[in-house]
Amino acid sequence: MTAPPKTAQASKAARARLDVILARASRLALVFRRGPSNWCQLVLWHTDTDQFENGQWFHGRMHSQRSDVSPDGSLLLYFAANYDEREENGYDMPAWTAISRPPYVTALAMWRKRDTWNGGGVFEGRNAVWLNHALEDSAHHPAHGLRCA
Repeated sequence: MTAPPKTAQASKAARARLDVILARASRLALVFRRGPSNWCQLVLWHTDTDQFENGQWFHGRMHSQRSDVSPDGSLLLYFAANYDEREENGYDMPAWTAISRPPYVTALAMWRKRDTWNGGGVFEGRNAVWLNHALEDSAHHPAHGLRCA
């Protein structure tokens, strides 16, 4: 997705909220930049050189507090929702947990949900994740190459 559209409201001094998740075994961190409104941008932070790599913009809600970065920083597990999709297309599963390569949100694996109760998860290792989903939710969406608990 491209940057959020310029509107009269967006031209006002917009406040952005930043959340950061550090990779446990590398010098990488992922910054979630929320705002304006329902937009979120992912930014990969190379903490050893203090360089920032701008990533993808997402229109919807990304729950950084239910997200995690793999120990080596190569994967992102995130929980997101886009309620506009449900309203526009009548889709009944507007929330999901997914795994992507930061700073992008393109899903390598995905588990859809009907609501925002639970969702998300943590990396137990490079190829193992713990999902905060009911077993029946995650059993229908196998992630190849990952062990899910």
